[in-house]
Amino acid sequence: MSGSMAFVKDVEAATRVSRIGGLPLAPEGFSWPLCSRCDGPLRFLLQLMADDLGDHTESLRPGALLSFFMCDNDPGQCEAWDPEAGGNRAYLFAADTTVAAPSPGEAFVLPQCFEIGICEVEPETADEVADFKVVGWLGGEAEWWDTDMTPTCSTCGTPMGFVSQMREGYSRNWLMNFGGGEAFVFACPPCDAASVVLQG
Repeated sequence: MSGSMAFVKDVEAATRVSRIGGLPLAPEGFSWPLCSRCDGPLRFLLQLMADDLGDHTESLRPGALLSFFMCDNDPGQCEAWDPEAGGNRAYLFAADTTVAAPSPGEAFVLPQCFEIGICEVEPETADEVADFKVVGWLGGEAEWWDTDMTPTCSTCGTPMGFVSQMREGYSRNWLMNFGGGEAFVFACPPCDAASVVLQG
């Protein structure tokens, strides 16, 4: 893996930056995603904006925005770890076509919203960087906890490109609840597709 990501500061719910929490930015008319198993709304967890990430990842084209939602209605029961099971959803949008999407309720967004900043640090020394908490890694290769689960793009059939590896967080106000594990974020820019796998 290459660059680390540290949360920087709390920001407004619809800020146009890479962040954990807040309201998702999505195209006009976006329908809030529902879990395929329990039919409840998924919780919005994070967005990554390519223009914030610089040279740290080649798997997002300039101007792209990647959003991630996950079911937390019945933790552990909706197979949120598997991107094909319908318990999580990842989207790739053109950032300049997005607006804040209204939430279907307070339970489907995190209580706090933090901007994600980039800092260069080696993984073994990254538990804390200055006063910031490291929340994940950008670019390079995924460091799987178990077997390699790189997803294949359902449109073009090729392996997706690795974007980031995210920790679930340090505070209950922005804990993303990956079951103690991490989220592996992938994208296929030519197909405007994204996917997230959880391992832990």
